[in-house]
Amino acid sequence: MPNSEFFHRYLYALADIHESFDLQKTENSVVRHATLLFDGRGASLLLYNPNEENLMVSASFGLSEAYRSKGVVSPSKSLGETIDKTPVIVRDVSTDSRIQFRDAAMSEGIRCIVGLPLAAGSALVGALRIYFGLPRDFSLDEINWLKAYSLQAGLSLKKAFYFASMKAAVSDIQRMPATNSKEALNSLLKSVATYGMAKASALLLIDRKTGTLSNVVRYGLSERYLSKGPIFIGQSLGEAATGQPVIISRAATDPRVQYKEAAAAENVQAIIGLPVKIGDEIAGVLRLYYPFEFEPDSDYIMWMEHLAHQAGIALEKNQLLIKLKERADWYEDVLRDLER
Repeated sequence: MPNSEFFHRYLYALADIHESFDLQKTENSVVRHATLLFDGRGASLLLYNPNEENLMVSASFGLSEAYRSKGVVSPSKSLGETIDKTPVIVRDVSTDSRIQFRDAAMSEGIRCIVGLPLAAGSALVGALRIYFGLPRDFSLDEINWLKAYSLQAGLSLKKAFYFASMKAAVSDIQRMPATNSKEALNSLLKSVATYGMAKASALLLIDRKTGTLSNVVRYGLSERYLSKGPIFIGQSLGEAATGQPVIISRAATDPRVQYKEAAAAENVQAIIGLPVKIGDEIAGVLRLYYPFEFEPDSDYIMWMEHLAHQAGIALEKNQLLIKLKERADWYEDVLRDLER
């Protein structure tokens, strides 16, 4: 059973990892306290990259650059905590078959690893791994404290993800007069997918003459998927018609998915669609695509609605810029006529 000193250190660690909105600072605090709190040799935060379907080291503590850059970490070949969504304990690195980079771990002086799935609310974002210099066992109480810490780490990252995504979205919109509007929208779509742990995203506008949705900008989708056919407002998801978010947790069986075979070929297993408004009018939709079945919580949907709102602001700003350019061109034509 943990003693009073552990509780004091645990409370201090929680206060520190929840203190900041800054994503990098929060990540660094998570791995530092994971190491110190559980007397580890080091720790790493591996975030899931849905587009590449691998785990990327986002932050680490106590590990060498050689170990951090050892290679691409596969969710299925390395420990498996993100596949089974349960803690994995590798008591002895030298004999356990779940170690993807055994030689690198042994060279680093790592003999034991604990892998903890990391969730930011309803979204599985990756894993927290803690490394130890000697083979060891863990009591049930120790395992419960490890799980409790990973839960708090996920919650601290959740708010940091939200803040970072909104900051990135506002930055992209502010850049629009100084850069190509489509380039800024592409950057916005990438931010939405990256922070939302989706493999892809798309901004589609309503064509009221044809009753279809047309791709304006997209991130992470193949040309094969984009050329699947016309997207009809009345047959696809429904967010454009109802003005409400639509959650497709299982794309393979949901009747609201218009092109199920194309989604399966693209490894799209879940979709979230959100209406995008300019003023009070629905101008289009923002869609996120996931390579796993997904049931988002209310906080996640609220977060995505805010990002959809930012996409609407970006479209409105783009329209204003076009009108200003047209007006400027008109003034130039008038001045030329007056000079003749």
